Amino acid sequence: MDLEDFTLAEAARRIEARALSPVELTRACLERIERLDPEINAFVTLTREQALADAAQAEADLSAGRYRGALHGVPVSIKDNLATAGVRTTAGSKHLSDWVPDEDATVVARLRQAGAVILGKTNLHEWAAGCSTINPYYGVTRNPWDRNRVPGGSSGGSAAAVAAGLSLGAIGTDNAGSVRNPASLCGVVGLKATYGRVSRFGGVAGTGGYSTDHFGVLTRTVRDSALMLQAIAGPDPRDSTSSDAPVPDFGALLGEGVAGLRIGVVRDYFDALAVDEVKEATANAVELLESLGMSVQELSIPYLEHVPMVQLVTARAENLSPAEPFLRTRPRDYSPELLYRQVRALALPAHAYVTAQRVRRLICEAFDRAFEQVDVIVSPSVSMPAETIEECRQGYVESAGGRILLQDARGTRGTLCTIPFNVTGAPAVSVPCGFSAQGLPIGLQIAAPHFEEPALLRVAHAYEQAAGWHTRKPPQIPLA
Repeated sequence: MDLEDFTLAEAARRIEARALSPVELTRACLERIERLDPEINAFVTLTREQALADAAQAEADLSAGRYRGALHGVPVSIKDNLATAGVRTTAGSKHLSDWVPDEDATVVARLRQAGAVILGKTNLHEWAAGCSTINPYYGVTRNPWDRNRVPGGSSGGSAAAVAAGLSLGAIGTDNAGSVRNPASLCGVVGLKATYGRVSRFGGVAGTGGYSTDHFGVLTRTVRDSALMLQAIAGPDPRDSTSSDAPVPDFGALLGEGVAGLRIGVVRDYFDALAVDEVKEATANAVELLESLGMSVQELSIPYLEHVPMVQLVTARAENLSPAEPFLRTRPRDYSPELLYRQVRALALPAHAYVTAQRVRRLICEAFDRAFEQVDVIVSPSVSMPAETIEECRQGYVESAGGRILLQDARGTRGTLCTIPFNVTGAPAVSVPCGFSAQGLPIGLQIAAPHFEEPALLRVAHAYEQAAGWHTRKPPQIPLA
């Protein structure tokens, strides 16, 4: 069973046709994890026995004529800051190293209801507070394309698991780009739906701002992302920020042409961030979309330069509230870097947060006006390909154009392209759009107006199928 070439949609088709056993598929994933994950370190906790039992139940249900849909019997993984009943949930932290929740997060419960088989919990940055997945307590997750490099983050374990063929899909969280960033660096698809589209009940408080965090999916293809989103989307009375907007068929428009749709390009913000290879790959992607019949319009969106400040102040303040008990009682159980960051957040004045929210309203209105002119906005997902582990530790990358700092007053460089759509809550997806000279994946970010996921996925799928980058697999991963 060649798990490298297996998509979630293909597995679903075979399982429904009784051409593939959920138990055989789950066992193949577990065997691959046991062989490859000691080097990649995508998983914090593997739930082998429970996964095999759930796969057997899925097989029995299938034999009894109880087919639950596209995720029936399909192995997936869960980021380790989402509650899983009876399975420890660490949030990548020392504080919660032994915490075992009593109930599932809503997204986990919905995956189980859809018949998915959960393989285990994936690694992340400590408290989801970074984009390298260099974790001081659970080890470094390594990028399947180059194991000396990071997979991005904070959902790095989820992205690495999908890229390496360890699971057919994964759930991540996205406070500043933590689904789209690792998707870009690992060469997979990362989808963050509209804020409120997916319930955040059961997420560990303090691993994402109340008003900027989203739960998302990582998969091999856009179609796979549509299938996973279909299973987890919808209102939830236990999440006060959950939207009651009707849940459409997210895959309904896949395969339809995109001729006549309008692309927005915002050069004055994104071009200043991206290195040349990423700018070139993005420009090539826009040209390909044009060749499919889309028109291109350059946009200038007011207040974009204030997005980093708004995101930084909002997320730091909102994450601090649940962290305060740990700061009072167990401060040394933070890594020194994160402890320093939390202490600095304590000094944020209330008026800074209030000002950030007032500016945020202006930014949201500016994007609303921009989306009246175009159907989607495209940009790089991340400003440069994956850094080495050593570069992340030293804090900079040496390039032909000089030294590039990985963090500055605006925040972490790896999230500057993604945060506009956390601040606004608009849906966005990262799809592979090329490779660097060193053979590292580059991602294209596509964003759409609120609750326009079907149109967003339509454009992403059209590009994916025309470009074909999703068919390339990590060269260092042996065949199953």
